[in-house]
Amino acid sequence: MENRVRQYAGIIHIGTVNMAMKIISYTAMDDMTIIENVSQEVEYGEEVFKTHHVSFRSLNEICRILNGFKQLLRDYDVQDVRVITTTAIREADNMLNALDQIKVRTGFKVEVVHMAKEIYYKFFGLYYHVLKGTFNFAGHAVLLVDITSGGMGLTCWQDDHLLFQQNVYLGSLRIMENFTQRQREDISFPTAAREFIHGSLAPLWANVREHDIRYIVLSGKSAVLLGKLMHIEPQNGATLIRPQMFRDFVESFHGLTPLKLMQRFKLSEGLANVLMPTFMLYYELFRTIEIDMIVLMSTTFTEGYSLYYVAEQTADSYVNHQRGLLLDLARTIAGRYLYNPDHSARVESYAAKIFQALYQRCGLAYHTGYLLRLAAILHETGKFINMRKHRVCSYELIRQTDLFSITDEEKEIVASVASYIDPYMPSEHADWVDRNPTPGLEVLISKLQAIFSLADAIDKSHTGKIKQIRAVLGDKELRLYYQSELDISLERWSFIQASRNFEEIFGITPRLLKGQV
Repeated sequence: MENRVRQYAGIIHIGTVNMAMKIISYTAMDDMTIIENVSQEVEYGEEVFKTHHVSFRSLNEICRILNGFKQLLRDYDVQDVRVITTTAIREADNMLNALDQIKVRTGFKVEVVHMAKEIYYKFFGLYYHVLKGTFNFAGHAVLLVDITSGGMGLTCWQDDHLLFQQNVYLGSLRIMENFTQRQREDISFPTAAREFIHGSLAPLWANVREHDIRYIVLSGKSAVLLGKLMHIEPQNGATLIRPQMFRDFVESFHGLTPLKLMQRFKLSEGLANVLMPTFMLYYELFRTIEIDMIVLMSTTFTEGYSLYYVAEQTADSYVNHQRGLLLDLARTIAGRYLYNPDHSARVESYAAKIFQALYQRCGLAYHTGYLLRLAAILHETGKFINMRKHRVCSYELIRQTDLFSITDEEKEIVASVASYIDPYMPSEHADWVDRNPTPGLEVLISKLQAIFSLADAIDKSHTGKIKQIRAVLGDKELRLYYQSELDISLERWSFIQASRNFEEIFGITPRLLKGQV
């Protein structure tokens, strides 16, 4: 067996409730060790939510803690460091200035994590532990509820299949933001907060009830703390709570408020302000959905990100496994709009093979192939709304749909590729979509569009006359071999048309040739 060199990395998270750092050592995902785990509660979180601004005082607090982490990293001689932030800075009106100040004052470049990624990293880590046998759900549908300070993610799966995923901008601190300090102190606040939560989540209930969910998984620090406050010990990495036990716990307060949490459990005001709306969100879910068991798991965002980072660094197969789950979820979404699954599957297959032959030579990052496949799956969804203007409808549908793990920028890429209009076919400009991608995205989108257009042309008739292809890249040619005894005149003519733009983008001439696949 090949000896793998042990690597070290520091993962720092600038959160709204605390700042945390993990120093990890690894050779692979199943050989990752946390050698240092530090966390410090912070005070700036609620201020940022109220004012949408990172103040000078808050920046001082962030930089002070980061410089303390920096010294610990020096002690361990860790060179590879990732600093990430979520809602704490992401939604501030002075985000760019705050990031610049942190860079100048600490030397750290901060990665801003989109909410979709934030929730996905948690799922990435938690599902990995599930596959490793942390808890057996016995084939039942499971709902992961991930509550952050700024939002909530609902991810439902059964066995090895994602059933649905929905992100809602209704997190713990965002709920509190909707009430003044005077309202929070009012005797009616607990009831008002619960009703506000229920009403805000009302559109989700039908989707949630569609599946026979038996387990709800809660994870992270709030979940761990809930188990401790209820005096329930974890077993084999998970804490089990009956729904009625939790309902009794909340109702024992006779109106749950941050002040009552502070008084009963000696919590800080900042932590109580996070836990109260989190517990109320849980309460509304358990009051609305009939389940057998609540499962508390300790996987935090920072741990999930750490596992994702290690998986990427070591090219672990689990990354592709996850992408397979996400592509299946995209097919489920496309199914709502009565798409043609056979045609989309063929275009996806052709596009993937062309991409695989091209990407290394043509300056394409490997993960962009995943965005290309999403575009192929979703490209005809707009026909559900308007056949004549299906491209513009596909574009808007994709942009406005939650795609698990996909940021707004990545959605713009997927939507632009899926709704591609061939510049050499003027008749298609009736579906013109007014897009304004950033200069940095424009080249990438153009490359993926050229591949997609070529792949779509090979099944122009939607009849599957060409079942599969083999892509071979030469010095100046891309040869696509196929086998078919049918008349492919339409596909060949469409291919020639699409080839003009492809040749212009890549400087490579595509050829559609009959041969061994």
